[in-house]
Amino acid sequence: MRKDTPSQKAKKIIGEIVYITLATVSKDGVPWNTPLWSAHDKDYNFYFGSPKNTQHAKNIRANGKGFVVIYDSRIPEGEGEGVYITATVKELTRVGEVKEAIKVMYKSKAKDVSTDKFLGKSILRAYKVIPKKVWINDAERRDELYIDFRISVKLK
Repeated sequence: MRKDTPSQKAKKIIGEIVYITLATVSKDGVPWNTPLWSAHDKDYNFYFGSPKNTQHAKNIRANGKGFVVIYDSRIPEGEGEGVYITATVKELTRVGEVKEAIKVMYKSKAKDVSTDKFLGKSILRAYKVIPKKVWINDAERRDELYIDFRISVKLK
C-alpha cells in the first residue's frame, strides 16, 4: 500500500475539514483565536465571511497577519494530523474580489448571492487568507509519549 506524502496528507485534510482556526493579533499585541467555516480555491487561498465588527476582523484590518490551523481530530489519540499555515489575511473591498470569494464560498449557488451582502452598509465582509508557509504535523512515540514535530509542505 502506498503511503501519502506530507503534501498529500495536508491537501486531504484541507479537502475534508471545512473549519479553520484563525489566530490574529491586535495592534496592541493581544492574540485572538477564532474558529471559522471557510472554503478554498485551487491555489489553497481560503475565503470566509464574517461581521466587520468582530475582533478578528479588526485585527485583520490592523495588520493583515494570521496563523491558521486545520486539525483533523476525528481520529484516535496520537494519530491526529493538522495543517499549520502562516498567512496574509485581507478584507476584500473590491467588487471583483468579492465576486471571486462568492464563487469559491457558494459554488453552484454563487449566482444567487449578491456582492452587496459583503460590501457597503452590510455588516458582513468577505476575507481572504493567503498562505505564506505551510506545515503538517507528524509524531513519534518515545517512552510511551507522542513527540510532535512539523514538516514543511508545498500545496501547489
